[in-house]
Amino acid sequence: MGASAADLDLRRRHLTVEEIEPRACRECGSADLTREQDVLDTWFSSALWPFATLGWPDDTPDLRAFYPGDLQTTAREIIRLWENRMIACGLELLGELPFRDVIIHPTLLARDGRRMSKSLGTGVDPLDVIAEYGADATRYGLLKLSSSQDVRFSTEAIVEGRRLANKLWNVSRLLLQAGGGEVEPRPATVEERWVLARIDATRAELESRLAAFDFAPAVQALYHLTFDEFCDWYAEAVKPRLYERDADAVATALAALERLLALVHPFMPHLSEEIWSQLPGRTTRLIVARWPEPQGEYAADAHALDRVRAAATVFRRAGVAPTGLDDDERRIFDAVVRPGRTPAGADAEAERARLRAEIARAEAMLANDRFRERAPAAVVGAERDKLARYRSELAAIGG
Repeated sequence: MGASAADLDLRRRHLTVEEIEPRACRECGSADLTREQDVLDTWFSSALWPFATLGWPDDTPDLRAFYPGDLQTTAREIIRLWENRMIACGLELLGELPFRDVIIHPTLLARDGRRMSKSLGTGVDPLDVIAEYGADATRYGLLKLSSSQDVRFSTEAIVEGRRLANKLWNVSRLLLQAGGGEVEPRPATVEERWVLARIDATRAELESRLAAFDFAPAVQALYHLTFDEFCDWYAEAVKPRLYERDADAVATALAALERLLALVHPFMPHLSEEIWSQLPGRTTRLIVARWPEPQGEYAADAHALDRVRAAATVFRRAGVAPTGLDDDERRIFDAVVRPGRTPAGADAEAERARLRAEIARAEAMLANDRFRERAPAAVVGAERDKLARYRSELAAIGG
């Protein structure tokens, strides 16, 4: 059969590939050039990534096991370029969405607010930061920055992570040096039941925060639990019994530490793994240990130290000694605050008057319908928290 006119025309065509648009055909020198129209956009191959990497188009074990995936993380500027194309190709070629959740993370900017760039010299080498502050502190700091939009890089959050790491290391040494071969909750005092309740409450909060990929509030909750509650209050209150090698106190302290380390591990994996390995009876690594189960039996004591902690706040701020504490609260106050004598010039009545005025102001704001309806929920919630704190502090000094 003779060749068609179209076939003959195709045979006469030449192909020229150049980085810069050429002026003439490389083979025949003709200036009559036509740009190729049968092309794919730059992101076409990237759109196949969720399944092409698993052996598609073959029906492979990896494809059956890992498609669709759970989570995709991306920046805002490539939602249309990449996320949309992956979704479209997944639905078209496999009939399923390629992932269930997408995190749209912020851009971490340079200190001066510009984008980090090699050419501009605005980048920060993470290895330098890790060398100065440690890997866990850097991880903590970046997680704390992660829930904001386009945040400027700062070492402040990383320094906070380093403080937390040092605090956890030191309190762990205190508990481990107390000896003991058992790791079992046997709480005999209110502060022991309280810390187990606080750990469990934070466990529930972390589960909720992590499920929503809300990392900054998660690390803040962990910081508060570890630094303020576990170290500054529980460990100080139980320290006399640890020094006496009280077997129940040591076993309970190690059990509380064990649960705390499990909560810390996703955020500070190296430090928590090292401390975990020094606990008695370790048969497995922390990274493969089970996430803590709920401990609802201690929930009733979750706020057992609220009054004594409010009393400590007032004493440290105004030098006013607490009144009306029960024996356990007084013992804990003395162990943690170490009050000595009431500072000269402390005016209990003036502090009560100040707190009553703050309570009246907060109550008036919260009674205002326009404030409750128009102010952001976080602002209204913060005002309610202030009111509860003022009332607690006033009660602690006999108001």
